[in-house]
Amino acid sequence: MIQPASLPQAGTDACYLCGSDDLAVLTTQLRHGPGEVLHCRRCDLGMLASGAGGAGDLQAYYDGEYRREYGPTPGQGTDYQALFDAHVGYQQQRLDFLAPFLHEAAQVLEVGCSTGHLLHHLAPGVDRAVGVDLDSGAAAFARDRLGLEVHGCALDAAGLAEASFDLVVAVQTLEHVDDPVAACATFARYLKPGGRLFIEVPNLHDPLLALYDVPRYRSFYYHRAHLWYFGEAALAAVMTRAGLEGSVSYAQDYNLLNHLHWVLCDAPQASAHSGLGPARLPLREDVDAPLAAALAALMDDTDRRYKAILAAHKAAENLCFLGTLRRPT
Repeated sequence: MIQPASLPQAGTDACYLCGSDDLAVLTTQLRHGPGEVLHCRRCDLGMLASGAGGAGDLQAYYDGEYRREYGPTPGQGTDYQALFDAHVGYQQQRLDFLAPFLHEAAQVLEVGCSTGHLLHHLAPGVDRAVGVDLDSGAAAFARDRLGLEVHGCALDAAGLAEASFDLVVAVQTLEHVDDPVAACATFARYLKPGGRLFIEVPNLHDPLLALYDVPRYRSFYYHRAHLWYFGEAALAAVMTRAGLEGSVSYAQDYNLLNHLHWVLCDAPQASAHSGLGPARLPLREDVDAPLAAALAALMDDTDRRYKAILAAHKAAENLCFLGTLRRPT
């Protein structure tokens, strides 16, 4: 287990956005041990409490210990090939969302690109695709195995020209940084005039927390590497303070059977592939092929409808912000 002294922390017991100390406790148990996550009802922001993670260096943490504890198989670390394989096949929803901004002349930057599982799809259709990640091993994998332009360092240390990208993307990254407003303002500095910033974060009101009674999921969801938990209002406030304007939408990655597994078993599935891939019933191998195909089609349709309902009712697992630099008034 990672020792608390090496982990990052939010560093405050007052609301990051409004300064209020009237905070509720969301949990006292994190994925790998005790720790508090606090909630400002006014801002709808969740925060890792001071001391829950211990003071630490983000670069050192993500360059070493993080991947030894968090991987696509619950409770296990991972190697970079396994990490890439666990996610590369499940990026279509993001690609569809970003498609209007991807063209042969586009310059695209992904912050927190990990092994390049999204950048790998973005690169072929644009003029230039660049990634940065604090995990130098993941960055090296993306460069050496995939031939991508990826820097294993903080964004400001990558030597990239500001105001040079049509699209800046940060997927499941903002919850890890020590100052979300400053981070988004930094991301925005790399946008061309009229360029767009896309941010995706976990939803504080995840459906397995808000819709179902799944006791073990609460401690699974909250962990020391996530310093922040955003509701829609909190994410919008961060963007406004960072000088951005845009809209927040909702998206669901994990499938219906993943949710049913949690509800019925109170435990995660064996791997990310089961939850992120097509929702498939565990049929016997000798089931008649036409019947198996009909059941697969039924599950595909049901899963699409389930995810669409969650997104339409603002109950999906991810919040997505798409915006631009705010015009001077």
